[in-house]
Amino acid sequence: MIISHKYKFIFIHIHKCAGTSVTQALDPHLGENDIVLGGTKEGEKLSEEYLKTKGLFKHSKASDAKIILGDEIWNNYFKFAIIRNPWDRLVSKYHWWLTTSWDDQWQTGTKIRGLNNFSEYIFSDLDSDKKESLLDFVMDDNQKIIVDYLGKFERIHRDFAYICGRIGLPNIELPHTNRSKHNEYLEYYQDPELIQLVNQWFDLEINNFQYDLNSLKKEMDFAKQTVNIV
Repeated sequence: MIISHKYKFIFIHIHKCAGTSVTQALDPHLGENDIVLGGTKEGEKLSEEYLKTKGLFKHSKASDAKIILGDEIWNNYFKFAIIRNPWDRLVSKYHWWLTTSWDDQWQTGTKIRGLNNFSEYIFSDLDSDKKESLLDFVMDDNQKIIVDYLGKFERIHRDFAYICGRIGLPNIELPHTNRSKHNEYLEYYQDPELIQLVNQWFDLEINNFQYDLNSLKKEMDFAKQTVNIV
């Protein structure tokens, strides 16, 4: 999360949605009184402190930030977040668990690394947060989106350029951080039962943001074909 008084914006950092890249791109341009929670070495430290003293942290939801920051800041600042389709997000999170050294008191990471594949991860009871919708991060209790702009991970460079212009910054190059190495995410969705389960988890999200797995697969196939054209 970033709270910039210099540029009057609030960035809501959703899990596995390019938040670290966005934070690190914007951080060098921020003012001395701006607040960066997570995304950088200093930001991670400050996030822990702010959680204890202010109730805000790296992945605070917009509804919580609105209450804590108050109406004067919330209503006058540009609020934005980056969203990512749920199929891609789940694959990214699975591979984060495979490579992270972090674990919790239930040894979730160790148990996930003991699974055979992505499908077992989805059908398992491990990591209940994997079913958390990103709508929870940008909606209030009345199911109303309360941020001003949602950029899409699928078109991140175009949408981030818009964000930069909107907050008064030049078009900043967006670094690709925390990238996990794995196959194209759509290749993980061959099992109809797995697809159905994920679609059920994120039905509202898919409908709200007009995501369609079949269309994404067609786009990927087309991209592969054009690469092979001489």
